[in-house]
Amino acid sequence: MVVVTRLRVPPGDAGIFRERAERVLAVLAGERGYRWARLGRAVDDPELWVITSEWDGVGAWRRALSAFDVRMELTPLMAYAVDEPGAFEVLLAHDAAGGPARRGGSDLAADAATVAPGGGPSR
Repeated sequence: MVVVTRLRVPPGDAGIFRERAERVLAVLAGERGYRWARLGRAVDDPELWVITSEWDGVGAWRRALSAFDVRMELTPLMAYAVDEPGAFEVLLAHDAAGGPARRGGSDLAADAATVAPGGGPSR
């Protein structure tokens, strides 16, 4: 599973944001199910940053978010987060030039687009 978190960071906060983001990536790296993480900034919009990470699955990602060290480091950064979905299942991957494609099946329920958790209507 891939997690993409876009963040809108004012220019005056960029230095402290980057320091905090480095700490977030360091604590995430110690969590079970972690594969990799990256911090990036948009080349056309220096206030737009992104943290991307890959996990063994949604359970690993959610367990990582509940870890005390992760919560302590990640919470201050979430004030900058763009409010949008950020967890994505990997359906197709090419890891190396010319390498084979890896296809994954969806773990979404058949009625995921029409029913929310608990049986209520989805948004």
